[in-house]
Amino acid sequence: MHVAARLPPASLARLRAVLTSDDELIEVADWAELHHALRTQPVDLMVLDPRSASHEPSPLDESEPSPLLTLLTEFRSVPTILYSTHTRDGLRAVLPLARSGAHQVIFRGFDDTRERLRAQLDQVAASLLAERLLEVIVARLTAVDAPAEVVQAMGRLFRAPQAFRTVHQLATVAGRKRGQLDRWMFKAGLAPAKVVMLAARVAWTHHYLRAPGNRFKTLALRLGYPDTVGLGRHVKWMTGMTPTQLRRTVGADELLAMLARRVVR
Repeated sequence: MHVAARLPPASLARLRAVLTSDDELIEVADWAELHHALRTQPVDLMVLDPRSASHEPSPLDESEPSPLLTLLTEFRSVPTILYSTHTRDGLRAVLPLARSGAHQVIFRGFDDTRERLRAQLDQVAASLLAERLLEVIVARLTAVDAPAEVVQAMGRLFRAPQAFRTVHQLATVAGRKRGQLDRWMFKAGLAPAKVVMLAARVAWTHHYLRAPGNRFKTLALRLGYPDTVGLGRHVKWMTGMTPTQLRRTVGADELLAMLARRVVR
């Protein structure tokens, strides 16, 4: 994952400590450098201290446009974590930006534990992986004029698979009975909703397994399994590999190809 960071030294060091070999850190000194990075290279996530340097306009100054607010608006599709100090100035800098594309807010020395920082990065990275498969599914559903509720339900599934414990829950969100949902999947040339749900879970599982410190048991519980056996069985059924084999030998592109073969008829 390509992470662009505009942070003071202490916060930057804390962020660097939780990055893995799969991550690439792009350090920028100011908003102009950040804009250039966004224009010229892939950036999957921004981690920013919203407080302005002495030579930069403040987000609170209404007399001239805030360069950060402009960036968040222009690059709304790039997830952003605001990483500020838990002080009066830090809070004042965060508030105007909370509705402008920031996905999360973390305060230095308050809730920026190593586990929380890594969890935020994992959530973004897992979403990026799932989104690539979601694009294929949405394109096929759109091609057969599937109801908007069905398409939106698929989006919710891949962005937060832990919210769906059963196919019936997914069908309810889609405004359909399970059989009706499966008929739309069949019409779009897709596997039944149960298989698609498993694909979303496995996509998230793959990323979380590759990140150091994440426990398979914890992930299984988050996804609604009573233990690791069920999730391990589903990983094996979808990929032909055990979770350990999947983590050690399969990259993101290969996993997506595996899941696509399962999901697309």
